Amino acid sequence: MAVLCGEIIKELEKFAPKYLAEKWDNVGLTIGNPHKQIKKILVALDVIPAVIEEAIYIGADLIVTHHPMILFQNIKNIQSNTYLGKKIYDFIQNDISAYCMHTNLDIAFGGTNDVLAELAGLENVNILQQTSSEELKKIVVYVPKGHEEIVRQAMCDAGAGFIGNYSQCTFYTEGIGTFLPLVDTNPFLGKQGILERTQEVRIETIVPESLLYTVLEAMKKAHVYEEPAYDIYTVEQKGKCYGIGRIGTLKQSMTFEQYGAFLKKQLALDTIRLVGDKNKIVKTVGLCTGSGVEFMEQSKNMGADVYLTGDIKFHEAQRALEMELCVADVTHYASEVIIVPILKQFLEQKAKQHHWKLEIVQSNINGQVFWYL
Repeated sequence: MAVLCGEIIKELEKFAPKYLAEKWDNVGLTIGNPHKQIKKILVALDVIPAVIEEAIYIGADLIVTHHPMILFQNIKNIQSNTYLGKKIYDFIQNDISAYCMHTNLDIAFGGTNDVLAELAGLENVNILQQTSSEELKKIVVYVPKGHEEIVRQAMCDAGAGFIGNYSQCTFYTEGIGTFLPLVDTNPFLGKQGILERTQEVRIETIVPESLLYTVLEAMKKAHVYEEPAYDIYTVEQKGKCYGIGRIGTLKQSMTFEQYGAFLKKQLALDTIRLVGDKNKIVKTVGLCTGSGVEFMEQSKNMGADVYLTGDIKFHEAQRALEMELCVADVTHYASEVIIVPILKQFLEQKAKQHHWKLEIVQSNINGQVFWYL
């Protein structure tokens, strides 16, 4: 079946919610109409002229990228003879939409940093720098005895009841409920104008705030009452923690030189810049995709022997040596282009799941700006 741009965006934002993005970032639908019908998507790392030309050539309706097309620019006019203006003109004249997932994709589980951690051979992976934690709510709902399991399961299936690594966490209390059906009601139990007393079960469970509406809708749909009685409470506990960067351990220790060779092969690099003692035995590795030098010291403080990122400068390399921290500059491009096939695969799975008539194409453009003699 046909699919609208907005429906695709809903799925992408389940993977990498916009609220995870840093405040300075510019993520989401940059150009386009959420009600436009999409038949072909081009997935790339950057919105560069070559990618736009590729999209026009293959007839793509939507370009999904990691890096935003508009970031840090103070746009006062759009002129076709400027670098940015030309790109905007090309999108509009060819009726192509642009959607990006930037720091929200860096932070999201399964995003850029997790993909790099996997390629870097890491186990026992944790967040390097926490950026936020999910707000939690408690839902209490009252269900006539005998119907509680259907309602409980519907709420849990919609995302309620997770505490750490445990799912379907709920609590039951039995009691007597009272209600008096008024005019224009169609009660499941009792009659209009007569006070009803019935055995009920109070179900309590926890739910992430982001899923509150979804869980409430699932509860109401499963409930037998015309007007279910429920309460929502704010709780002090926090839910899942999110953050930038990752830190983990290698399956086997090795020298830094050996690990550098491993990274070069894993990321298909022509060359790799390394800082530190090549004979140092390394086990714990911290990383941040893109330009993540600001988390280098945090990585060292958490016990890392090696730190991986891109765009390392000379004085930053000196500081790493002073900290006795080995550093591998795997380049900005190589550390993030690895997410492109993951996004393609994600969109293909969603298209199959929803029976969308949709073609997803991975860009053939090599956006690495550096080359070596």
